[in-house]
Order: sequence, then C-alpha cells, then structure tokens
Amino acid sequence: MQPTAALPGPAGGFGRERTSTGDRVVWSFLMIFALDLEGVLAPEIWPVLGAHFGVSEFSLTTRDKADFTDLMSHRVAAACRAGLKLADLQRIAHAVEPFLGAREFMARLRMLGNVVIISDTFHEFSEPLAAKLGHASLFANRFELDAEGRITGFKLRIRGQKERIVSGFKSAGYRVAAVGDSLNDLSLLKSCDYPVLYRPAELLLREFPGGKPVHNLDDALAILEEARRQVDEDDAN
Repeated sequence: MQPTAALPGPAGGFGRERTSTGDRVVWSFLMIFALDLEGVLAPEIWPVLGAHFGVSEFSLTTRDKADFTDLMSHRVAAACRAGLKLADLQRIAHAVEPFLGAREFMARLRMLGNVVIISDTFHEFSEPLAAKLGHASLFANRFELDAEGRITGFKLRIRGQKERIVSGFKSAGYRVAAVGDSLNDLSLLKSCDYPVLYRPAELLLREFPGGKPVHNLDDALAILEEARRQVDEDDAN
C-alpha cells in the first residue's frame, strides 16, 4: 500500500489524499448548519421598530403569538395607521447589530460546514444583518408594496417551508443541524438531524419536550461541534 497524507479541504466537502503516485479526491460527509436569525444571532427587529416609532403592535413576536400570518397582518395594519413606509422602517432595521459573539460564532461554524439562515424575517429588513454576519445565505420572506413604498402585504416564502428546505438539503446528501428559539422553528428543528433549542420560548419546549435548551452561543457551538464529530465518525465507518 502506498503511503498517504491527508490534505485539508473545505469543511464538510472534500480534500485530497496525497500518495506517492499523485493526489486523489477524497469525499467526506457534507453538513449544513441551518440557523434562525432573530432571537439567536441578533435582536428581534420588530420590537426595535416598535420602541423607536412608538407603535405597540410591533412589540409582539412569534414567541408571543404563534400564528405568524395573523401577527404580520397586525404589523402591516399598524404601519399603515402610523403612516410608515418601508423606507422608514428600513432606516432603523438596517442599523440593528448582531448579538455579541455572533460574528465569531458564524466564523467558527463556517469552518465546520455550510451555514445558512432560514428565518421568518424579511429580506428587506435583514439582508444587511446577514452581511454583518459574514454574508450568510438568507432564506426569508418578502413584502408587497404599493407605488409609494407603503407595505400592503407580504409573501411568506419561508412560512411552512422550513421542513421542505431541510428535506431538500438532506435529499442532496447533507446532514443538517439546526438552531431555533420559537414555535415557528418547530418544523425546522424536527426535520433536521441535530436540533439545538436556543433560549427557547416556553411554547417551543412544550412542543419539543425531548430537546435540551442552551442559553449562550458557546454552549450552542459545543453541541454543533459534537454533531460535526459524529458525522465524521459515521462517514469514517
């Protein structure tokens, strides 16, 4: 047998194994980390908007109200009553910063595999926030606007689709770890291989009784690193 030496490759992707007769490609098990955004990596945006503009209807989140369509309908109606256009809201939303340590958390995860954000937030609010987190891929919803830039409705591209997105990743050969905090993350957590409940709402704990909650990003990272080790062991066997 020819002597070999493993060369590093992208985490969760492939590397090259050097032999005395040349290099050959060696594949390893691919892995995706699917993360919620608000409440996990950054503050909830709507309560920030509510505090700035004095609109109390903005303060409720999916931790308080599980029916997201109803929640968003109230938010859109409140924005109209307050005379707020999307550009007014974006001016504040785009200034929201990630939680302390979130950038480093994302950087560590990218060394372990592919990282995506799957969230019930809106692209119009959160794309700058995703950029601040290292330009993570963002799966989110979209607003509907009138000709003057007022929000008239919304397209829920993610609502009810989290499980299908994860299933698509898994059917392509990926193992998926997921991090969520609210009831709207339940399908994401149930459909993945390695769920992490991050500072979970009480309703989420009731619906996911077997999940072990964590309360800081360091502990979440430790669980995700262990998941990566398990994947590597499974792949080696």
